Amino acid sequence: LMQINVEDFCYTLQNTKLEYEYEVLYVFVPQVKLYNSDGDTETVDIYTKFNIIDIPNGRRTIVISFHKRNKPITYLFR
Repeated sequence: LMQINVEDFCYTLQNTKLEYEYEVLYVFVPQVKLYNSDGDTETVDIYTKFNIIDIPNGRRTIVISFHKRNKPITYLFR
């Protein structure tokens, strides 16, 4: 997660969960090289959706979704 950069950004959307509709969610899809138990590598697009919440002593990032991309995606900065 710490290697996500601006080029991985796709879009934002409003939170649809009741009482949290004012929050903005951020979608990034980094391409990550993964290794299996045999040592083979595969490049995988990982769909990540974050919520960044301001709290009294700073900001907290909450991961909402984290999985292999399962539909086409458009990058904003690529």
